[in-house]
Amino acid sequence: MIASYTGLPSQSAGGGGMTGASIHANIYQASSTLESMRFSAEQKAEVHAALETILDRLDGMPRAPDAWEETCLVLALNFLESGLYERALKELDDCVLPADERSPWRERQINRNPRRYSVGRLRARLEGVKAAVR
Repeated sequence: MIASYTGLPSQSAGGGGMTGASIHANIYQASSTLESMRFSAEQKAEVHAALETILDRLDGMPRAPDAWEETCLVLALNFLESGLYERALKELDDCVLPADERSPWRERQINRNPRRYSVGRLRARLEGVKAAVR
């Protein structure tokens, strides 16, 4: 698909070319397909288990996830839902960073967002991801 594209949408003959949105969608779909093919069903299950372990640890704490943890977990779930397991793993790694190793700039940005997710809500989304993989 991408190889057949020869110019910007405004330069396409007859105006019937691909739009910027469709090009972006095609690139994203190709990236997602390639990345999801790199992970076997067992590897995907391991990523799901890692996320579940983090959720279990948060359940055992006398507090809700902080803004950093919540953001990393939501992003990881977004990537899992899109089949981007490698990116999800990066977010899970970031999630468990000690507070003194977190990016101060990113943490300031994250703290500007309202908190929305409980561990239960995160766990429900994970169950949806796991069911979709089966």
